[in-house]
Amino acid sequence: MEHSHEGHCHHSVSSLDAINRAFYIGIGLNLLYTIVEYGVGFSINSLALISDASHNLSDVASLIISLLGMKLAQKAASRTYTYGYKKASILASLINAILLVFIVANICIEAVERLSLPPNVKGLDISITAFVGVMINSISAFLFYKGQKQDINIKGAFLHLMVDALVSVGVIISGVIISLTGWNAADIFISFVIAAVILISTWHLLTESLKLILDGVPADINTKEIQQAIEQHPMIDSLHHLHIWAMSSSQNALTAHIVLAQEISLADTEQIKKELRHTLAHKNIHHSTFEMEVKGCHCKQEECD
Repeated sequence: MEHSHEGHCHHSVSSLDAINRAFYIGIGLNLLYTIVEYGVGFSINSLALISDASHNLSDVASLIISLLGMKLAQKAASRTYTYGYKKASILASLINAILLVFIVANICIEAVERLSLPPNVKGLDISITAFVGVMINSISAFLFYKGQKQDINIKGAFLHLMVDALVSVGVIISGVIISLTGWNAADIFISFVIAAVILISTWHLLTESLKLILDGVPADINTKEIQQAIEQHPMIDSLHHLHIWAMSSSQNALTAHIVLAQEISLADTEQIKKELRHTLAHKNIHHSTFEMEVKGCHCKQEECD
């Protein structure tokens, strides 16, 4: 057995500093805006603004959860947690997705209750407040744009902010409609649209996070392609017991039993492992554990190496 730590995809110190800074700025801006939006929403009795503020509050919680998940993932391994706390970042993304679904349910319940008697609201106030939200969420989302491409935890935070920016655009539209037509029900119907947008954008995050928690193969990994890449090596006959899973929101692991075409020296075996690790590193596999055996040999691995 051999465990590889080569080719890891860890965030660099400067990258971590930038991500931490993005979290702190995003939390501060969104918390301040949430307080303002709740205040305006309650004062003019706008469900659209209150719904958007609720989603903004979930953004704040999302960013805090994601930040905690990232911090835990960096903690060193212990005797109890031999892989460390890397999976905390995946747990954070799952909690974020569940939180968003809960927010959707609350928005829909409140909207249904208001359908029978839409309250009078001030369209201009709604539009101005929501426009500020678009700016804040767009700026916050931009801070996470690079990091979200490689990390599902950061992607969860990015999606929260991008969706909320789009939601705020919808709130602006409802404010304009109310200002021009006096149709107060637009505030309620926009709330339903907000709920639908949140649910659609959250679904992939929810299903992918749940899959990774259960050690499913990450979405960006093609098992068949990985198997073919390994079997293409001239000294490898076949492989079995191939397992691929996510150790964290940005690191994937693999274990496999490799069947060699013929008996070779220990030095040659180690060279093959090194070449396989290099190949797999380019396919987003950061930790590899191989068990080598010779074709037709049923002895223990240490006897076959």
